[in-house]
Amino acid sequence: MSTDLQLSSGTSSLMPSTTLGRSVSRQVKRSTDVVVGRGEIALATDAVRAGLTYSALSNVGTLVTTAKSLMDVAPEGGAHYDAIINAYTIGAANAIARFQ
Repeated sequence: MSTDLQLSSGTSSLMPSTTLGRSVSRQVKRSTDVVVGRGEIALATDAVRAGLTYSALSNVGTLVTTAKSLMDVAPEGGAHYDAIINAYTIGAANAIARFQ
C-alpha cells in the first residue's frame, strides 16, 4: 500500500493517493485540518501585523508633519514634540513586536 500523499484538486487538505483504512483516513484528515488551520491563523496574524505596521508608520508620518508645523508656531516646544514622537514610535514598535 502506497503512503504517498498528494494535493487533491480544489481542496486545501492532503488526500492519500491510495485507499487507506477508515480510521487512518480520519486521522490523516484531522491532522491535515489542524495543519491547514494553523496556516490560516498564521496568515491572518501576519496580515493584521502588517496592517498595524502600516498604520503606525502612517501615524508617525502624521505626527512628524504636525510637529514640523508646530515648530513654525511654537519652536520652543521642539524637544517636547520629539519626545512625544519618540514615545509613540517606541510604544507602537513594541506593541507590533508583541502582537501574536
